[in-house]
Amino acid sequence: MRLKAIILNTFIESLRDKILLVLLIVGFILMASSRFIKPLALGEEAKIIKDLSLSTTNFISVLIAILIGGRLIYKEIEKRTIYLVLSKPIKRGEFILGKYFGQMLLLFIVIGILTIAFGIVLLLANIKANYLILLPNLLLLFQLSIITSLAIFFSTFTTPLTASVFTFLLYFIGHLTRDLKALAQISKSVIVKALANFLYYTLPNLSNFDIKGKVVHEIPLFPAHIYLPIIYGVLWTLGLLYFSFLIFERKDF
Repeated sequence: MRLKAIILNTFIESLRDKILLVLLIVGFILMASSRFIKPLALGEEAKIIKDLSLSTTNFISVLIAILIGGRLIYKEIEKRTIYLVLSKPIKRGEFILGKYFGQMLLLFIVIGILTIAFGIVLLLANIKANYLILLPNLLLLFQLSIITSLAIFFSTFTTPLTASVFTFLLYFIGHLTRDLKALAQISKSVIVKALANFLYYTLPNLSNFDIKGKVVHEIPLFPAHIYLPIIYGVLWTLGLLYFSFLIFERKDF
């Protein structure tokens, strides 16, 4: 019951955030704009609309996870509500988990809303799609789990701006890890090799979750393309939440 209360409180507070409404409106506009690309589509209208809509869902969800997630802990400290919460029989681990699940509940609903908007765009454009079109959003949810955990991790010891910047940088680099590996293989500099390998093996490889291209272009998917990223996402999430708890446990509240 205590964990449930924190989850619901976090969800409601995030729901009231003005950034959420602004980003959702931007998402709707981007998806709606895909209806006007037909003159430029050169017969590839269906693929372009699918790719643009899936990319919009990804982009908006990631921004929400970073911008709202980076303030989850600090906002409680700034308002001093953290003292009221922790004065009750609530463990600090429960507080971290409550913030995480509250944020993930919000992101789940955001993805659901944007997926419905995507379906409406496909319907209006008279484009057929099967259940496979939902798989990128499924993996997006687990990618967002890592991003949310990163945001919470940084928010335990930095300001919201710093937490958001760090999370965004790791998100950006996380999609370039394959390039880092290639750089390590071709570079003649020992320092560059060492740095590229260090970043490749220590940072989350978020490109594992990106299967939009395969789905849009109807490239065959194997079960490993789905379940391996899910396992990877769960393990990274658990690790980040554990370290968040360790840092938060040492805070003097």
